[in-house]
Amino acid sequence: MAKIYISYQRNDLEFVDKLARKLKIVGHTLFYDVDELSPGSDWRAALNTGLKNSEIFIVVISENTEKSQYVLTEVGAARAYAQESGRMLIIPLIIDNIPIPLSLQDIHAIIQLDRNVLEIVPKIESAISAFVGRRAAIETAATEAAEKIQSNAADFVKVAIRSLAMLEKRDRLLSYFWYGIGFVALIIGIAFAFVGLSQVGQQTNLATESIILVALKTIVVIGLLSACAKYAFVLGKSYSSESLKSSDRIHAIRFGEFYLRAFGDKTRWDELKEVFQHWNIDRNSSFSTLDVSQFDPKIVESLLDVARLVSGRKNVKK
Repeated sequence: MAKIYISYQRNDLEFVDKLARKLKIVGHTLFYDVDELSPGSDWRAALNTGLKNSEIFIVVISENTEKSQYVLTEVGAARAYAQESGRMLIIPLIIDNIPIPLSLQDIHAIIQLDRNVLEIVPKIESAISAFVGRRAAIETAATEAAEKIQSNAADFVKVAIRSLAMLEKRDRLLSYFWYGIGFVALIIGIAFAFVGLSQVGQQTNLATESIILVALKTIVVIGLLSACAKYAFVLGKSYSSESLKSSDRIHAIRFGEFYLRAFGDKTRWDELKEVFQHWNIDRNSSFSTLDVSQFDPKIVESLLDVARLVSGRKNVKK
């Protein structure tokens, strides 16, 4: 049966006692002693406790209601709690021929001016039954939705983690490959530079033009190898960055998976979106910032400089 909170003015205590006894007989639990609190008691704490422990809020409206310092406050608190939780029914009970308070005019009220408790209780019972039925239907629908969310989300999590794990492994291996290519190109470039310098040092009787040609060849090869090494290192860094992003996304999805396992039967769609909102941490690819001009070895400029130098020497000889 239901847990009922009755809000009333003290002068209506006799009527409230009769109503409470009848409601207890049919099996309901009552809380209605706020107005009986002794001076100095924390009535706000008692009110909050009573509301949180109740499912039905009955407010007795009579000619004495305007004299109560608590009733309107209790009504406001009850409406706020009912709206927030969705688990409380508010029933205004009019027992005198007076206007319904503005704060309750949008709620269907029970009007019983003769204060006949025997007629009031069945009306309250009917309202409670309808409320319990609606709430059960809502909770059933919510449970089914939560089960669908949990099942579908679990499947999505598995597919997403599997795909991201493959991407993470692929990008990690490609980063190792390009780092290796860059390192090899760098080593070959250094070795070729030493070989070129050794050849020039050993051939002391070479003409100036021959030395320039050897230097030109060395510059071109070293430039190409340096450009290849730089480009390979940048590609390796890009693939490494993409691999780390996939790893971070897997971590974010794992947290969402943990949340589903812990609270799956109570998960709502808005909560699910909030939990998984960080899985796609960064949509921008690391490759989108690559600029081909950064890898120009500027060999053409070097060739032109060397050509001008050779041409100048020939003109001097003539």
